[in-house]
Amino acid sequence: MTRLANLTFAVFSLFAATALAGPGHDHGDGGHSQATAPAAPATPRLVAEGSDLELVAIARGHLLTIYLDRKATNAPVDGATIEVMGDGIAQQTAKENGNGTYMLEAGWADVPGTKALTFVVTADGASDLLAGMLVIPAAASGEMTAGSWWSEVIGRPELWLLAILAALGGFFVSFAFRPVRLRQTEGKTESKPDSAKRGLRNAAEIMLIAALVAAAAPDRARAHEGHDHGGEEAPAAPAGSAPAKLPTGEVFLPKATQRLLEVRTAPATIEKTQPGSELVGTIIADPSHEGRVQAPMDGQIELAEGKVSHVGQTVKAGDVLALLAPAMPVYERGTLAQVTADVEGKLRIAEQKLARLERISGDYIPQREIDDTRTEIESLREQKRVLQPKNEERMQLKAPVAGVISVATVRAGQVVSARDTLFEIVDPKRVWIEAIGIPGTDDETPVASATAVDAEGHKIPLTFVGRAPALRQQALPLLFRVDEPHASLGIGGTIKVLVQHGAPIEGIIVPEVAVVRATNGLQQVWVKVAPERFAAKSVRTKPLDGERLVVTSGLEKGDRVVVGAAELINQVR
Repeated sequence: MTRLANLTFAVFSLFAATALAGPGHDHGDGGHSQATAPAAPATPRLVAEGSDLELVAIARGHLLTIYLDRKATNAPVDGATIEVMGDGIAQQTAKENGNGTYMLEAGWADVPGTKALTFVVTADGASDLLAGMLVIPAAASGEMTAGSWWSEVIGRPELWLLAILAALGGFFVSFAFRPVRLRQTEGKTESKPDSAKRGLRNAAEIMLIAALVAAAAPDRARAHEGHDHGGEEAPAAPAGSAPAKLPTGEVFLPKATQRLLEVRTAPATIEKTQPGSELVGTIIADPSHEGRVQAPMDGQIELAEGKVSHVGQTVKAGDVLALLAPAMPVYERGTLAQVTADVEGKLRIAEQKLARLERISGDYIPQREIDDTRTEIESLREQKRVLQPKNEERMQLKAPVAGVISVATVRAGQVVSARDTLFEIVDPKRVWIEAIGIPGTDDETPVASATAVDAEGHKIPLTFVGRAPALRQQALPLLFRVDEPHASLGIGGTIKVLVQHGAPIEGIIVPEVAVVRATNGLQQVWVKVAPERFAAKSVRTKPLDGERLVVTSGLEKGDRVVVGAAELINQVR
């Protein structure tokens, strides 16, 4: 039962030591086991904003680093003169270090206290006065020594009161549960040596428990206002060393990181513009510069100048692409042979008649009869000439327009039928885009401008040609001419078309890269709320062209919208 008293005394002592921690502390054993990092930045910094400039000064040892930027665009300001002064601080001029960064040797930068600093900035011929408070905290003290801990314990009366209560409680328990029987050994009372050994053992137990309590107490008894004794203390990462997402959802981005990412902003202005629509277009050839070669009759393909034209070949109008040997049926061949024989017979008779007339010419034969015979002979010879090469005639298939052969479906010796398409020729520098328009689009809402965007993101300006009067897919097909063709445009391919039309609307125009996706999938933009803090705003947008969007809600006039590196800021966690 003495052991029970000793254990009770140890528990009371341990509880007393644990209870010495001040209010608002975390000892790592309860629900607040996770340590909380300090909210205040470990690197002393000063932030000052003017009408056109913003300044961030960071103190590291004896060096003061100054970042100077344009307030509207966040662009670094180079070539400026910065003079620094303050209460008890002599005027000094910062040295330019490039990329809007200036350095200043300041012996007072590591002296604890609050420094009221004034910056006189001269840039681009204009001067601006910026001021702010630089708070340099005292150096963090190390762990308390054993002597200082004992001094603190002795000087606190509540510790003495708790110790007295613990001792009284242990005495009461020991007295209440003391032994009531005599220890006997073989019917005799316990000897004095055995009793002394048992007393020594109890004393050793008390000393061991006291040593354990003393070992556990210092780490807990040293706690006071502002300390955290969690099971694993989190390091106090300085806010000025790395980007971080704040509990409010804002992103803290140091100036050094902004320089690295080239963060740029633009003030939001409300403008009136025509809304845009996104359509799906098909690339087609310009009808004025597209040609098609078809077989005029049945026949067989033969080589032209020893070769057959192929896909990708550049041709001029009138170039021979292939030869076509007409295919003649058997019955037509018989008819042709019969006509040829008839013409040859008449020709021989006419030649013989002319020979007789010439022998007996003179006063007996009129000259008119001789001339008629000669004319008849010439006519029969021409008919024979026309009929003779029909079996060996070759037709030339020529290019109707200049361009590049896009389709070639012929081979040497191939038999083709009449109206078969053999070649298609297009001009790759002259193409159109046919897009399915918005339902209800008519001439009363003309297309203001149009832009095509290919799969690689290239922006291609378009010129509106017209719209078809017949509906297709419950909409009117719109035709656009490509003014500056790109190599990625292939006839027959699909492409995204952004068309501006309809009544004008008011909104804030931002670059397409400024709009990013939040974790919930909604569109958002990042707005600069302080020189080193950025906040996300959900927005609603409408397409404008291939490079810009119109924000219809979510932004206010004057917001400094991030237009460069917004995607990188969106990845800060």
